Amino acid sequence: MSQTFEPKIVAFLCNWCSYAGADMAGISRFQYRPNIRVIRVMCSGRVDPVFIFEAFLSGLDGVLVLGCHPGDCHYLVGNYQAEKLVARVKKLMAIAQLPLERLYLDWVSAAEGIRFAQIVDSFIEKVRREGPISKDERFRQRLEAAKRTVDKERVRWLIGNERNLTDKQNVFGKKISPVEFDALANETLREEFTKSWLLLNLDGKPTSAKELAATTGLPVGEVFNGLVDLMEEGEVSIHGFEAGMPKYVRSR
Repeated sequence: MSQTFEPKIVAFLCNWCSYAGADMAGISRFQYRPNIRVIRVMCSGRVDPVFIFEAFLSGLDGVLVLGCHPGDCHYLVGNYQAEKLVARVKKLMAIAQLPLERLYLDWVSAAEGIRFAQIVDSFIEKVRREGPISKDERFRQRLEAAKRTVDKERVRWLIGNERNLTDKQNVFGKKISPVEFDALANETLREEFTKSWLLLNLDGKPTSAKELAATTGLPVGEVFNGLVDLMEEGEVSIHGFEAGMPKYVRSR
């Protein structure tokens, strides 16, 4: 990759620690590459997953999330929420076959100006080695499907309530174990991503499950299950049959 490539990075910085750390880097005149554009958020735990995928769809090459060190969060558990959220987003990126190294989470305190500069430079160098974000239409389609996935009510509720579901007892005095929650969350992400991806491939002519499987690379059985769910949700309907195979179209 040519060294003339300069990656474009968006950095989400928490108001209380990492943003102050960036300010300290400036005051102390610690130099770092000027490739980042900063968005200040009140807490790293408030970074919406939709923002991450929107950044990539906008042509940015990497997303950096910096929060307070564990145990130092102004809101007590916001950085733990950020850690879980980024882990879920990376799991979805793996399902969608998107490059995980373009999303990075770390911690910076208000006094760590030099650490802030080092993290920024290290991440920019890593993204530079990877090259520009792909402009391939199929890649962008997977990004769009992932964005739609994290915007689904089912996914947002599940991710937003992870601590409540795993740390607190329900009315029957039981908790969901972290292992059980991981399995449930991963299954939900896969199901919702599959449905979002199928819908994006049903914008044109009526299409069979076999044709959708060939286009997306998903197993035919997984495609069929996704189509059944979409039909139950009113998103997809059968347009007709060809050689005994149903053809599907979007209902709305």
